[in-house]
Amino acid sequence: MPKFRRLSPDEIAAMRSYRRGTVDLTEYSVFLRDLGVGEGGEVVLDANEIKRTVKRRLTRAAHLLGKDVRYRRTEGNVVRFEVRPGSSD
Repeated sequence: MPKFRRLSPDEIAAMRSYRRGTVDLTEYSVFLRDLGVGEGGEVVLDANEIKRTVKRRLTRAAHLLGKDVRYRRTEGNVVRFEVRPGSSD
């Protein structure tokens, strides 16, 4: 049988304040800021970088700038993308 207990207000506050580490998207934003709709970019990853992580950061930075990105299939340590108009949520 599971054991239940009520959390204290301090424990609840600690849960709310816990967040994953924030990442500085400045480098991504600076690069994307200069690209217009229909233009594209390429990122060559270092050996310790993960493609999925770089794509997620590019997507987040693009959304902050009111843009969208569409990725193209690539091999190896390269990410290629096209800048698209942002969605009007």
